[in-house]
Amino acid sequence: MIDKSVQYGKFRFGLVEDNNVLKDSFRMRYEVYVQEFRFEKAADHPGGLEKDEYENDSIHFVCLNENDSVVGTIRLVFDSDKGFPIEHAVKTNFIGTKPDRSKIAEISRLTVSKDLRRRKEDGMYGVESYLKRKHGGVLPDDGSIPDGMQGRKNPIIVLGLYQVMYHESRRRGISHWYMITQKKIFYALKKYGFIFHRIGESVEYHGERIPYLGIVDEIEKNLLKNDPDMLNIMLAGLEKQYHPSLEIHQNKNK
Repeated sequence: MIDKSVQYGKFRFGLVEDNNVLKDSFRMRYEVYVQEFRFEKAADHPGGLEKDEYENDSIHFVCLNENDSVVGTIRLVFDSDKGFPIEHAVKTNFIGTKPDRSKIAEISRLTVSKDLRRRKEDGMYGVESYLKRKHGGVLPDDGSIPDGMQGRKNPIIVLGLYQVMYHESRRRGISHWYMITQKKIFYALKKYGFIFHRIGESVEYHGERIPYLGIVDEIEKNLLKNDPDMLNIMLAGLEKQYHPSLEIHQNKNK
């Protein structure tokens, strides 16, 4: 059903290699993007499957629950004759030396099932409970956590999807990630050590969307410096030959 998977509790994350699972991911996207938030028109997605012209130029990742139902999705879009989606949405300014386009991929279609966003303050991605108000969340800006929000777990669906996406990026030699999304996703990723750079002006698409660039080795170095436990979590399940060389230095320092 899915390949190279990692598991956390009842959730399993991995690369989609089964057409039925892929169809289920499109169906879940339809439920969220078309039926729940009405970002897309039903008439543009016949059969109850939310798809676009980039699907065949992408690899897809899902989170499966204990019943093997898709409850989370994300994809990496590779370069093609259509270019990257971000290039059609906004003018961007690359940071650092731009690699060959084959080493760049665009993160998109992060989706979390409504069934896993049951709290009234949960938004589209279920990250609001972990962020301050100024960052698009619901926590007080002074850093205090209301009693009713104490003890909440990390946004496991989002982090698990990013973990398996990171693994496959390492295997395929992807060094840079494009991303155009809401600021709350930027701050949620930043909270867990995934540093992205803003690379252009925001655009309006059902709210503000901002273009970002993530540099994989920079993210790894930041995690090593500031949160080595998270780095070890992200590396769990990735074959040793694809580990960054900085992990060698980390082991030497122990």
